[in-house]
Amino acid sequence: MFSNARRRTRAAVIAGISASVVLGGGALGTAVAAAGTQAASTTAVPWASVGPGWVLDMYSKAPGTKTTPTTLYLVSPAGAKYALHTWKASEPAPELMAWAGSKTEALFQLVSAKTGPIAEWAEMNLRTGKTTDVTFGKASPIGFTRPTGQQVLGAYAGGGSATIARYTQAGALMKKLVTENIKYLGGFGTPPSLYSADGTELAVGAANGVQLVSNAGGVLKKLPVPGADTRFGCSPVRWWTRSTLLVECMPKTGFEPQLWLAPANGARPVALTPARKSGFDLGDIGAWKLSSGLYLQSLGACGTLEINKQAKNGSVTRVTVPGAADSPVVITATTAQLLVWQRGCDGLGGQLVWFNPATRAEKWLTKTGSLQVIAYNAAENAG
Repeated sequence: MFSNARRRTRAAVIAGISASVVLGGGALGTAVAAAGTQAASTTAVPWASVGPGWVLDMYSKAPGTKTTPTTLYLVSPAGAKYALHTWKASEPAPELMAWAGSKTEALFQLVSAKTGPIAEWAEMNLRTGKTTDVTFGKASPIGFTRPTGQQVLGAYAGGGSATIARYTQAGALMKKLVTENIKYLGGFGTPPSLYSADGTELAVGAANGVQLVSNAGGVLKKLPVPGADTRFGCSPVRWWTRSTLLVECMPKTGFEPQLWLAPANGARPVALTPARKSGFDLGDIGAWKLSSGLYLQSLGACGTLEINKQAKNGSVTRVTVPGAADSPVVITATTAQLLVWQRGCDGLGGQLVWFNPATRAEKWLTKTGSLQVIAYNAAENAG
């Protein structure tokens, strides 16, 4: 799961947690539509109101069985649920990968009942239910381009280097954006990347920081992070503001990831979290500034995740979410609340709850069954 035992990034840890959930049974379908997709009525969906705080939720009461179908829901911040599409219980539901800024396009990876995810993808129009199988040559798609998702960002690695490129939604190569040496990834994999909100540039992980890449191709600027261990590289986590990146790096002086704020204008990055050397926080991989303070997604013992609140002196206090305290994942946030997802330990899927860490108030969206969740234009997906 990780290119090195020390390199435990947010994306890798969360992907590992999500990958352990079985998405369905039955034989492999050749397309999403052929895999038993049934379009639900979407006439009541208030598409004009869809925005930050809304999520797509792949839901099943009993994943991995042949008795319960999987349904893709659109869920409002208030908890209203709109069933968009349902996959039969006897067929494998695909994995939800990305949600376009247009609101109505989603990207899925197809799944084999025997082997799990395979190198085949499909795009779905959420309004109509129409699905289209697509291949991207030797590349794997990363997500939609910004701001509306008219194209798809893809990447492929080989010979110690990785190339990131834009593709049409039909899978045709449009433009190679950057090719990078990936020795710091062990010579395989591709560096993490994310778009700016307007889609004009892309932040791409590098050995000693982050580089800004033009959507037209070519490196615009390099943003080195002081003290980063070049053996393991850095990863852009999200855009902290429209002009500053939140970056995760492994420090030379420690063994746990540290967060930095890197201005896109090239000014010197500032450490947001200290290099952790002791305590229950085993490194920080995400952060959100709420009205009640700075909250972190942190690594815990035995591959788990934690939510912690950081004080001005850098010390942390554990934040527990009642009913979802086992390896909680922060999906997105508002000025006062965190949207927290937790995979169910009993194999019945995950929980999804809006949580106010200051007041301890909770608003549950699902108590069980949420297999995969993507927030609309979440900060993790470029702000």
